[in-house]
Amino acid sequence: MRRASQAYAAGNLTTAEANFRALLAENVQTPELYCNLASISAQTGRRDEADALWKKALTLDPRSLEARMHLADSRRLAGDDEQAAKHYRQVIKQHGDFHIARYLLGNILKSQGQLDEASACYRQVMAQRPDYTPAHFSYSGIHKYSDRDDPHIATMLELHEKKYLSRESRIQIAFALAKAFEDIGDYPEAFSYLKSGNDLRSGEFDYDIASDQALMQSIMGAFTREAIARHQVSKGSSNRPIFIVGMPRSGTTLVEKILASHSDVFGAGELDYMFALGTSLFLRESNNFEFQPLDVYSPGKFDTVGKTYLEKIDLLNDAARHITDKMPFNMMMIGLIRIALPDAKIIHCVRDARDTCLSIYKQNFTTGNYRFAYDLRAVAGFYNLYRQLMKHWHQELPGVIYDVSYEQLTANPGEEIRKLLSYCDLEFDERCLHSDKTEAVVRTASAYQVRQPIYTSSVGLWQEYRDFLGPMLDELDIDPDAEDIPA
Repeated sequence: MRRASQAYAAGNLTTAEANFRALLAENVQTPELYCNLASISAQTGRRDEADALWKKALTLDPRSLEARMHLADSRRLAGDDEQAAKHYRQVIKQHGDFHIARYLLGNILKSQGQLDEASACYRQVMAQRPDYTPAHFSYSGIHKYSDRDDPHIATMLELHEKKYLSRESRIQIAFALAKAFEDIGDYPEAFSYLKSGNDLRSGEFDYDIASDQALMQSIMGAFTREAIARHQVSKGSSNRPIFIVGMPRSGTTLVEKILASHSDVFGAGELDYMFALGTSLFLRESNNFEFQPLDVYSPGKFDTVGKTYLEKIDLLNDAARHITDKMPFNMMMIGLIRIALPDAKIIHCVRDARDTCLSIYKQNFTTGNYRFAYDLRAVAGFYNLYRQLMKHWHQELPGVIYDVSYEQLTANPGEEIRKLLSYCDLEFDERCLHSDKTEAVVRTASAYQVRQPIYTSSVGLWQEYRDFLGPMLDELDIDPDAEDIPA
């Protein structure tokens, strides 16, 4: 066991697995052995095998915290929230002081819209571990603060002053306090914490807009109307996919929730399939990760994109007539979508530039995909690139992309939802008018907002912060005093 463990610790997974399996052949049966093998299987992409091995460890020791937590995490990452929650509850029952299981259970409950139960989980975690800042941050996102006397604000202010907090913890508390002070209408105080959190987060990234600018210029140069028509796939296309694109925080989650309320639509959330296919098949380091003229690529690559994408979404749901994919950055892949899946619908979510940029700046994103988001000038610069790109797509693909205005959708949902369904060739479904009542899982930063009836309170919110948004307003290619600025 020692030699196998040493190989595993050194990252030599092939040798470690061979040694661990040799021990199994010698009839060594321990939970630790099965957990080690399961971890290797998981790291090498064999999720089903890993799950089976963790389950074997649990047959030997039903109280194995390592096996139970890994199995729960595996199920959660696979989208099997029910099984993940079941295992987290078992951990809580057997190891009540292991706060992380309760926190992760709260996250699942939040994504399912069970907000009261999620809040209870977060409060229990905070009582157990007062300095566990992820619980404070997640709780703040689903808690409505009514005044400064809310005890959680005092708790967070005290925690914010602790010298021992890590950088990540300071970021989480800063964003949570910003949300709390916005709730009670203290916008100067809210912005002070917002800036504090963003400055800390921005320091983690060496963001240079030049690389994004070069990529989008290469996209606009390669995907012209003539080039797209010349390479368009003529057979095997499908109208199942509905792509919802736009800037983050532009209403993509709301639009997907509306469509997913329809009996013929399955909401798949933010899928990285199309973006990953586009980057892996067409971008190379030798070309500075930029698109080349389309004639350079073999026709088979475009076929591969369409076929692979359809195979992947079939694994998610093979019954629904349509599947939505709300990855915002698929806006960069619209030309590729039009070539590989010419019958797919493309919906573009449009929101006032100032509200969009502010809303992005207010988010502490959980991935590194939004490196531009933590600086007012950078987020505005990226927005300018996005506007140029969408203008290109509308010019080169007239009539293909359907624009949905967030402001019009929230002000007049009945009419706008009917027009949206008509574009998607869907019959009217009354449930789409009440999308806040549907039970679809929501994993994005909008998980709380889309559980509420459609509201207009966030329209024009940037005005409350106007005195602090100078760098953003200066950078945006717009008239900052315009009443309405669509993309």
